[in-house]
Amino acid sequence: MTRSSANWITKPGSFDPLNTARRFPASSPFGIPDLEPQSFDVPEDIRLRPYRSRIDRLDHARDICHFYLDDYRFETTWNSPGVGWRHVSAYWATCTPDFSLYPAWPRAMQLWQTYRARWVARFWQERGCRVIPTVNWSDAQSWAFCFDGIPPSQTLTISVADLRRPHVERRFRAGLVAMLERLTPRLLLVYGRLRFDPGCPVREIAPDWERLRALPTPAATAPGPWLSPKKGKGRPVPSPLPAPAQTASSARAARKSTH
Repeated sequence: MTRSSANWITKPGSFDPLNTARRFPASSPFGIPDLEPQSFDVPEDIRLRPYRSRIDRLDHARDICHFYLDDYRFETTWNSPGVGWRHVSAYWATCTPDFSLYPAWPRAMQLWQTYRARWVARFWQERGCRVIPTVNWSDAQSWAFCFDGIPPSQTLTISVADLRRPHVERRFRAGLVAMLERLTPRLLLVYGRLRFDPGCPVREIAPDWERLRALPTPAATAPGPWLSPKKGKGRPVPSPLPAPAQTASSARAARKSTH
């Protein structure tokens, strides 16, 4: 604190990277903003589309923006909240940013990630967006704050972690049970595949990688003029390239080389 600190209560330009100038009501002991309850029926034929999809290719009657991406792809939702809002407002609805939580991270970092996700969501709500809270957690200690700010009986969304390792599956199941007890969602949109019945209405959406893997592979094409057919199980054997057509200049050069 200095004598001139009062001059910086409001900050010009982008001098407020922590978004301290705008704070929202919070019942959480950690100050995590509260989201407004919203009631809407999710279309049966919804499509989840990643943040920053092309606006001219969206179906505004059913497309929902999701953030199941690497965090750096949607940092603009926090760094430039107006830019993020203008983009997500073009969808029928938007999920909230899925800022990552990892058990190995300090609790302060995980709290900050949760705070940012709720702050951005409330910012969008106050500008008229339909918002579907994205719920994530790391371990049992994160349950003390990771559900804060989300009203009960809402449509929520989660993504399914890689459950091939037993300890990851146990942690995921325990967190899901804790979330269901705390938030009692009216509908759960699952990005991925659950291996069990969570006991609430669920709608599973195939993740992008699964949809891409299901696409038919291109039909095998005949070898091009520069490849000979495969011999046995080996790789195609390159055929000699056809000799280039001889031009007048190359013919003169050839005659000179013979003299």
